[in-house]
Amino acid sequence: FLFQRLIEMEFCPTCGNLLRYGQSQFFCSTCPYIARIERQVEIKKKQLLVKKSIDAVVKKDDIPKGPETEAPCPRCGHDKAYFKTMQIRSADEPESRFYRCVKCEQTWREE
Repeated sequence: FLFQRLIEMEFCPTCGNLLRYGQSQFFCSTCPYIARIERQVEIKKKQLLVKKSIDAVVKKDDIPKGPETEAPCPRCGHDKAYFKTMQIRSADEPESRFYRCVKCEQTWREE
């Protein structure tokens, strides 16, 4: 039962139908094709996956000290922030508004 979970779909090279599994073999239910499984699968190459670092979409310097608005900072609670709007998704989506706190310079995005 565990072996069946690890197998991807296999197809008959003769007629193209989906092969079925039974008694250590794959067989076609339409034609006489049979593929015997004589040994377990061997892993020939192992590769470690490295987690990539995520770059910020908007950095602190991308929001200039310019227009201010009233927006509470999630870090320090100050009620003033600089803001900038940018189109970061597809054109049919609304633009995103980015804020930078005047006091502690925390940057956040309004969804």
